[in-house]
Amino acid sequence: MDNKIIMDTNVAAKAATPLTECKDEELDVQQKCMRFIKNFVDNSESKLVLDADYQIIKEYRNRISMKTDMGRIFWRWFNKYISCILFDDYLKLDKDSEGNYVKFPLEERTKDFDFSDRKFVALSRTHSEHPTIVEATDGKWFGFKEIFEEYGVHIEFLDRDYAEMMYNRKILNKGKD
Repeated sequence: MDNKIIMDTNVAAKAATPLTECKDEELDVQQKCMRFIKNFVDNSESKLVLDADYQIIKEYRNRISMKTDMGRIFWRWFNKYISCILFDDYLKLDKDSEGNYVKFPLEERTKDFDFSDRKFVALSRTHSEHPTIVEATDGKWFGFKEIFEEYGVHIEFLDRDYAEMMYNRKILNKGKD
């Protein structure tokens, strides 16, 4: 794992989910998210790449709970980190006249990718180092992994089997019930 990453909100959100609110099938992936967050915040070399328009920070604030120890650990680290983030890791994402991120590889194969997650892909492509996007529970990313790699965007799943299961359940089997 690189020290410099882009983290999808669901990684810290799942780590900070109260155990009583976590489905049985999510317990393993939650443990992986918790270990990831703990290792990330304990590593003094860890860097999180963010957008200068605060879209990712707003999403973090809306979805990552402070009601659990893991949520508080993340937020304590994040608040300290944000005060000293490097200019190169805090980037403006340009949009076209239709509101699409210029650096998002919008084409036939990606036109159905979730609009709210495009910022992560655009951010990776905008940054000079093209940091990896760390993903946890959102299966839709699984179906786009190879396409995004063609554009230099790498996705690391904390639990590949879970991501594939969710992809199969939500995307491949959609409408088959």
